[in-house]
Amino acid sequence: MINILINSEHTGRMSEIVRLVADCGNCTTTRMHGAPSTLLERGDSLDAFDVLIIDASSPERAELDSVNVLVHRYPRLTCLLLLPQTSPETLIAAMRAGIRDVLSWPLDARSLGDAVGRAIAPHAGAARHETHMVSFISCKGGAGTSLIAANVGHAIATLHGKRVLLVDMNQMFADAAFLVSDQEPPSTLPQMCAQIDRMDAAFLDASLTHVTASFHVLAGAGDPLKALEIHEEQFEWILGVAAPRYDVVLFDLGQSINALSIVALDRSAEIHMVVQASMPYVRAARRLQEILVSLAYSPDRLRLLVNRHRRHDERAASALEQVLGRHPSHLIADDPQAANESVNLGEPVLKTARNSALARGVQALAQSIVNQSSGIVPQKKRGEPLLARLFGRSTTQRQSTVS
Repeated sequence: MINILINSEHTGRMSEIVRLVADCGNCTTTRMHGAPSTLLERGDSLDAFDVLIIDASSPERAELDSVNVLVHRYPRLTCLLLLPQTSPETLIAAMRAGIRDVLSWPLDARSLGDAVGRAIAPHAGAARHETHMVSFISCKGGAGTSLIAANVGHAIATLHGKRVLLVDMNQMFADAAFLVSDQEPPSTLPQMCAQIDRMDAAFLDASLTHVTASFHVLAGAGDPLKALEIHEEQFEWILGVAAPRYDVVLFDLGQSINALSIVALDRSAEIHMVVQASMPYVRAARRLQEILVSLAYSPDRLRLLVNRHRRHDERAASALEQVLGRHPSHLIADDPQAANESVNLGEPVLKTARNSALARGVQALAQSIVNQSSGIVPQKKRGEPLLARLFGRSTTQRQSTVS
């Protein structure tokens, strides 16, 4: 995946650039408002990016001297410049500063696509580190999403030797770190966003809870008012810097679908809808799936994860399959003794009850995610999901809270 950083002082043009770049495919975009010179203050965080697109209102606002410093400081960073008007003098100055292509507004989709293609060509053939991103979202309160996400992250890191980051985005509780560690988080997501100008590899590492050497947790807000202080652009920057340093990034989204969680969902190769086998969860799961499909997430990316499954839950489980048109991808057994012991001690279930039914379910889910990240995809079950036939893709974007 090619990482593209887009710098602009104009919100409207920024959105247009993101939309056009997304059509190029196989790339992730990160937005940053402000002057190009502010990028010089971001330390080694630009090491994570392959392409820099600078949108400026004039050649002076493009700060070509600063761009020249960036190009020499980060040789692998390919720069594109967008201007309302261009002149031969401007083109010469831009090329001397290390700009690869200069385009003018209004942007032509084909011209931008060709320029981006030329910019990413040097990186396309190189062996690149790919980060597998997975979202866990609760259909209803009490589904156990945080417990699963935290323990799956620990299992992937411990049993499969992967570097794993868990990002806690649960606005109400944000206690994922305490489910697998007794450490007080050194920082939270809103606190990191408040100091986003300091974001580099060292600052990121110092802000995370280190459960093990290869499993880290970024603590959430734990307060809806604090969560409102997080801006999409800041969250994108954190992901842009953090993701290339990990093999797997997990998102605990809680119940909310909003602008921030959509950033995580957009980047996720798998979206696990966590339910329990009871009729209230059936209704909530149907509503959640409808919302995700309306947001244009392919049914192939959606997974139905049934937690606290018991043998006598056949009726509710059958209703889930009929209503959602899909089989559960995983069943996590109802094992209250193992779950309570793990939660009360603040340790992963693989430590407190390694041979329990809960631990076996967590290990199976971890194995599945590792297989997906490695391109080992199990054969699909017969029959197309019902919602894939009934609902077409839509580009509708809306904010909602699943309750």
